[in-house]
Amino acid sequence: MQQHPYYGDALRALGADVTCLSARKHGVRVAHLQLVKRQFGPVQLRWVPRGPVWAPGASGRDRHHVVDLLHKDAGVAAGSIVSLETPAELPLFAAAGYRALWTCQYVAELCLCDAPEASLAAQLVKWRNRLRHAERSDIEVAHRRFQPGRDNWLLQAETMQRRARRYRALPPAFTKAWARLHPNATRLFLAHRQGRIIAAMLFLRHPPTASYHIGWSDTEGRKYSAHNLLLWRAANWLAVQGCQRLDLGTVDSENAPGLARFKLGSGAALRPLGPTMLRLPGLARRRIAA
Repeated sequence: MQQHPYYGDALRALGADVTCLSARKHGVRVAHLQLVKRQFGPVQLRWVPRGPVWAPGASGRDRHHVVDLLHKDAGVAAGSIVSLETPAELPLFAAAGYRALWTCQYVAELCLCDAPEASLAAQLVKWRNRLRHAERSDIEVAHRRFQPGRDNWLLQAETMQRRARRYRALPPAFTKAWARLHPNATRLFLAHRQGRIIAAMLFLRHPPTASYHIGWSDTEGRKYSAHNLLLWRAANWLAVQGCQRLDLGTVDSENAPGLARFKLGSGAALRPLGPTMLRLPGLARRRIAA
């Protein structure tokens, strides 16, 4: 999502300075990256979230050239922060003078290319039992585009939930900007019971993939495992729309073990991201010299 144009559009709507760069060799794209510029006094920092996106045929030499051009184009007083997509890219950026700031995180990714029967088989037994429990209850599921005015209650509920559970996420203004600029790239799934909403899940679409964005449930929703049912229905609907993969976000088994079990129990695969790396001009020169 972070390298998709829709993400850049939403950030620009919030006043961010977003630039898209494309590297080509003999007219063929080698890499694409979207970066956000921030100014801290005399130093400009350029943040590349989960990028660059490499073309399948990009060689090791091509990748080295792209990384060199990235920091040379940044200017003398500019630094770069890159959140790598895979750990395999660490040597490439380390050779260009980048230093790791944080170790890699893990994300849960749900493949949507399999048949429903195969997806069910990939679920853990307890997760699948909760899904069956929800299907046997009197929960009704509806889905539609996210509407910022009508659905502001969900953003407010998620903000309160974030404060209570002490986790960080994109601000509500980002969600509103995305929905305003690309309304068809949102999908809100709602669980109703006896005419009342007991759970909700919001997904952002960025073809050919999608991301889980916001989830909320009350006590009754948790009792009836409504989120299991919503995620199952959403995954099936996204697959029909041609979505290849659903990103369920980071997995933190230490600080949020319940959420980690929920994501992995759905049949999602655990994949490591690369570390977040920093390159400052002075530090980079000393690093390369060493």
